[in-house]
Amino acid sequence: MSLPIDTHVARPSTRSRRRGPVAVAVAAATAAALASCSAEPAPEGTPASPAAPVEIPGTPVGDQVRWVMDEINADAATDIEDIETHFDAAALEQLPPAQLQDVFAQMQAAAPWTAVGYDGVETQARVTIESAQVTYDMSISVTPDARIQMLLFSPPQPERTPAASWDELTRQIDDAAFTAGVQVREVGGEVLYEGGDQAAGPIGSIFKLWVLGAVVDAVAAGRLAWDDELVVDAAVRSLPSGELQDRPDGTKVTVREAADKMIAISDNTATDMLTRAVGRDAVEAAMVSMGHSDLEANLPFATTREFFWLLFGDADLRALWTAAGDPDARRSVLERLPAGVPDVATASAAQPGWPDGIDWFAAPDDLAAAHVALQDRAQTPAGEPVREILSANPGLAFGDEWTYVAFKGGSSVGVLAGSWYLEREGGAPVVITVLARADDATTLAHPEAALGWAQDAAAILAGP
Repeated sequence: MSLPIDTHVARPSTRSRRRGPVAVAVAAATAAALASCSAEPAPEGTPASPAAPVEIPGTPVGDQVRWVMDEINADAATDIEDIETHFDAAALEQLPPAQLQDVFAQMQAAAPWTAVGYDGVETQARVTIESAQVTYDMSISVTPDARIQMLLFSPPQPERTPAASWDELTRQIDDAAFTAGVQVREVGGEVLYEGGDQAAGPIGSIFKLWVLGAVVDAVAAGRLAWDDELVVDAAVRSLPSGELQDRPDGTKVTVREAADKMIAISDNTATDMLTRAVGRDAVEAAMVSMGHSDLEANLPFATTREFFWLLFGDADLRALWTAAGDPDARRSVLERLPAGVPDVATASAAQPGWPDGIDWFAAPDDLAAAHVALQDRAQTPAGEPVREILSANPGLAFGDEWTYVAFKGGSSVGVLAGSWYLEREGGAPVVITVLARADDATTLAHPEAALGWAQDAAAILAGP
């Protein structure tokens, strides 16, 4: 299983991938999932031509990718001591070394494996690996001390046919197995395209745009500085995605470092640290000043730690939140939440929270307004870092005609969302939003199915 809020979106590969027969068994780990896969014999016939291997970068996660590749290609069983050296202790508490040894042995049955696609940052990566029998996406992340905290072998995301026209894009949205809406809005101008549901919906971690806005406002008011230090402790420690949840109490990071992590890798602990620094009421005020049309739908503004408790930490508290009829009643529920974080082992059973009001909510117009407000703040002395912060991870690959891409995405159980602010030479900036939700979370298992519509929209705008 994977944690039910995972908002770091990597650029999807455009390389053709083939799917082979596979049986998958999944076991929980602290930060995400460690999955074992047993490969069945390849079907008779001529195998597809192998793709060219890719270079694995010399980053902390890249070093661990090379180790995993060596082990799944080895003739001998992986040493228990090696597993204990390379994996984070918290992950090994959930999946013992002997079971991981079995995972590698099952992968060895389909060796040799070749890495044919790589997409990642310093601490997280998605690697497409191929054998003669099967293709997998290997998702992997490491702790600050470069130990593996998440390893997942899964079938690659299915191929999708890009929409080549607005009509075709509308058909794809209407035919989707989930409820979705796409909007393309010219900044300072009109809506260029709307398809599907344009109502307010759950947005996952896109809410962090308003936290960033509140931080800029606090800097402008002299209450905070980008080089001020924030402290990791139990009150703000959340669950992944992110890195800071693994840092010990007392770890200090600057406001700028926390903001970078909050946006680029959607670090939930960094987000809660910044929310504490500016105050919950300041984030709520930023939502108003940045153009959100329905503040009450997000009152009280929940931290990520509170979100996890409501989503899967305590069924009784979830029921109380669902039954709460106004912000004051919801505040009383938050006051009853336990300290710390819920047991991640219960996350695999989590059901979509958005039908019960457990998420953050916005309409496409609200997200467009938030992006524009942040770009306006970026023109002030207090907001000088904002453009760099927002563009560190563009989420998807866009054509070269787009000279600047700001991005924030979000996901939860049954929720997938993305928002992009794009600039180009000779034209007004545009904001593209994709909002998708489902009662059956499995219909949103492959993010490319929905988020790829943003690439399609940008390509249609750019023309031939």
